[in-house]
Formats: sequence, C-alpha cells, structure tokens
Amino acid sequence: MNNMITRTLSGAVFIAIVAGSILWHPYAYAGVFLVWVVWALLEFYDIIIKDRVHAGKFIGVVGGALLFIAAFFYAQNVIDNAVFLAFIPLLVLLFISRIYSTERYSFRGIAYTLMGMIYIALPFALCNGLVFPNHDRQYTPGILLGFFILLWTNDTFAYLTGMMFGRHRLFERISPKKSWEGFWGGLLFTIAMSLLIAWLFPVLPFYHWMAVAVITVVFGVYGDLMESLLKRNLHIKDSGHFLPGHGGILDRFDAVFLAAPMVYFYLRIFVF
Repeated sequence: MNNMITRTLSGAVFIAIVAGSILWHPYAYAGVFLVWVVWALLEFYDIIIKDRVHAGKFIGVVGGALLFIAAFFYAQNVIDNAVFLAFIPLLVLLFISRIYSTERYSFRGIAYTLMGMIYIALPFALCNGLVFPNHDRQYTPGILLGFFILLWTNDTFAYLTGMMFGRHRLFERISPKKSWEGFWGGLLFTIAMSLLIAWLFPVLPFYHWMAVAVITVVFGVYGDLMESLLKRNLHIKDSGHFLPGHGGILDRFDAVFLAAPMVYFYLRIFVF
C-alpha cells in the first residue's frame, strides 16, 4: 500500500510537469523536454557501462540535445533542413575519437553512442512534429498532450487489469509480470479514452484518435519490452532513481521511444 501511494504521488507530479509544460507555452514545452532528453541520455550512457563499454557520452548528449533543438525550430519552419548538416562533423568526430581511446571495446562505443541518439533523442525530436503538425508557427499542444494521456491511460489500466485478472503471460522471457489480460484491458480503456480526447482536442477527428490510441498501445508495449530487454541484458532492475516507485527517466519514457515515431509516421502519412 505504501509503495502504491508513493508511486501514485510521484506519478502525479510527473504528469503535472509534462502536461503543464505542454499546455503553458512552446518554450516551456521545449525547455522541459530538453531536460528529459539530456537526463535520459546521461542515464542511458551511465547504465551501458555495465556492458563494459564507455560510449562517447559528451558527443552523444550534445548531439541528442542539438537534434531536439534543431527539430523544434525546423518544425516551426524557422530554419530549413540544412541545420541537420551540423551532424556530419559531429559523427565524424565520434569515429575519430575512438581512435584515441585505449579501451578494449572502444569500437563498440560508437554503436552505443549512436544508439543513444537514435533510441532516445530522435523520438523526442519527432514530438516537435506533433506540436507543430503543419510545419508552421502555430503551436498545437493537443496532439502531443493527447498522445501522452493515451500512454498514461494504457499504463494505468494495463497495470490494474493485469493485477486483477492477469493469468496468461504476454512475454515472460523479457517481462514476467506483463499479461495478455493487462494488454487487452489497457487497449480497451485507451480506445475509450481516445473518444474523450477527440472531444477535448478536436484537432483530429475521432477515428484518427482511435487509430492513434491503437498505435500508442501496441508500440508503447513494444517500447516497454525493449527497455526491459535492455535492462535484462545489463542485469539491472531500474534504469535509475528518477521517481520513487517508478525507476529512472528511461523507465518513465520507455513507451514513448517506439510509440512516438509510429504516431508521427501515421499522422504524416494519413493526416497532415
């Protein structure tokens, strides 16, 4: 019971920060999410040391932060795509830096450095395309906030229905506690929530919100499993101690890392 109270209170504070920053102002959103990007990258590069690899933390964090910032202004059509050319010398520098490394597994550090930017920074960068969906300066917080509400709805009700009715393991080899009952419960409640979101944020018609709900649940679960696989390979329980009862920052955003790119892909192909 104490763990449930702690988990609920810390989760409520986290939700308030995320939702508040999105609703408040574009630069409030950008500032808070930039903190998430940097924090998540630092956490990632710290835990992969357990695999006897020291990645290029400085290059990875700087590159990930620049990717998010560049995507934020590019999504508003303030700068053109030429800004992404800056990543060419950054990537070349990453390869050259490995030559001067005396570590036994120095070349593997390149893969982990790039993985951090692709696995963590890129999904956050694509979130900018959800708050500026028309590639203009019109800030539209409803899509991104709706996406997070769907994620939180699935997370909450998958947990509750899994606790009450879970009998059949979803992917026991990677995540022993997840169940098919939890998956279907989360999916049904999330689809129901998408209808409410369609009323609250009519920037998308209800059928697109329902599609976003399904994509969010399916790829959110895969994102959760992917991070569980990472932790299992590194023999750790939590990625950090960001929120009491929730683990690290990677644990809080694991579903975002695969769900956000797929939602962005869907909306770009079928809506905008």
